[in-house]
Amino acid sequence: MSVKLAIGLGNSGAEYSGTRHNAGRIVLAKFAREKGAVFAYNKYCAAEVAKADVRSKGLVIAFADGYMNLSGAALKRIMAFFKVKISEVAVAYDDISLEPGRMKLSKGGSSGGHNGVTDIMEKCGNEFVRIRIGIGGKIDKRMDLADHVLGKIPPQDLKAIESVKIGECLDLLLSKGLDAAQNAMNRRDEAPKTKEEPKAAAEYPEAKPEPKKSFISRLFGG
Repeated sequence: MSVKLAIGLGNSGAEYSGTRHNAGRIVLAKFAREKGAVFAYNKYCAAEVAKADVRSKGLVIAFADGYMNLSGAALKRIMAFFKVKISEVAVAYDDISLEPGRMKLSKGGSSGGHNGVTDIMEKCGNEFVRIRIGIGGKIDKRMDLADHVLGKIPPQDLKAIESVKIGECLDLLLSKGLDAAQNAMNRRDEAPKTKEEPKAAAEYPEAKPEPKKSFISRLFGG
């Protein structure tokens, strides 16, 4: 079944703009800019939404107005509004087991300790396409994981993250399906994994709410 909705996981608010945990949003925002897709706030599904044309097919791109640990409830609202099944959803999110600049496609499996993915699995199911964006593991093993994933992305890592072939990935997903996209995108990604493996879900941080700001402020920290 073809993908109709791509959601980038992350935390809302200027405090979290440009952090590793928002890597999924960062790559999809870049894709939307390249497609000339404009985001607008949809009050019915509480998300910033844009529509892009990919191979003459419409793709909804969404960033939920909320926090990572509530991603499942947020996605459920978006799916209901656009009448999309979980099998028609692609979820882009950060992965500490992959180096910055790497991207992996998969479907099914565990959450890998990612709170946002865990909530989606619990509230929406596990039949969604996963677009895992590498952010790298902790530089120092003594460092708290929360400090790492909620830390700002260094310029060199941001450049690497924004270089992932997300446009080609989505093009293949919509035109040829998951198997073809996996064969093309995963095979070319041969860099070794970092030593840091995903931690238990309880170790991932939960963002605290802050006053609501404009979408541009929340995405780019203005």
